[in-house]
Amino acid sequence: MSAGRSAGEQAAALRAQAVPRGLRRRLLALVGMDRQGARLEAEARSWGAGEVGEQRTAAMLVPLGAEGWAGFYDRRIPGLDRANADHVLVSPGARVFMPDSKLWHARARVRVVRGRLAHGDVDKDRQVDGVLTEARLVGQALNTEVTPVIAVHNAPVDGGGFIVRGVPVIPADRLVELLRRNAGAPNPAEARRLALLADRVLPRYVE
Repeated sequence: MSAGRSAGEQAAALRAQAVPRGLRRRLLALVGMDRQGARLEAEARSWGAGEVGEQRTAAMLVPLGAEGWAGFYDRRIPGLDRANADHVLVSPGARVFMPDSKLWHARARVRVVRGRLAHGDVDKDRQVDGVLTEARLVGQALNTEVTPVIAVHNAPVDGGGFIVRGVPVIPADRLVELLRRNAGAPNPAEARRLALLADRVLPRYVE
């Protein structure tokens, strides 16, 4: 499954549900008062943005394959019924990273407000909770430490990047630089073992 596919499928399903059916919803839609349809369409836009962000990140990561990195995309996370890992990467030094893509609008900065992640005035700290939980569960499955990274497309990031609760939050165009800098000393045997294990214990995500 290619990067972003599960997000795209979810967006399409929500858009299908947003189409007004039944006389009452069609009448409400005609006067701009179909709140259910508006909510579903907003959710679809959010999933659609997730798909685009994941695809952009996957394109940035392509050069790492030639450098010995192993990449796994849209993989199920053990212990979570309805969650997937956008990207799981094993470096040539046998270090594991989980970049999480965010496509946020450029009208507001990504920053820390009273110790919490924010995009402008919108609290986004649950995103930190999410990546920490996902990295912990993937780490348990692989029996190794997993480093989550939030890679932000479009929106400017304060200071060119920062760390909140141990999670790096960086502009997406700095992701490959950060990964290369933290790849570790080459350890091909262990890197191969981890890559094979990841492919086995993190199955492809299918709704």
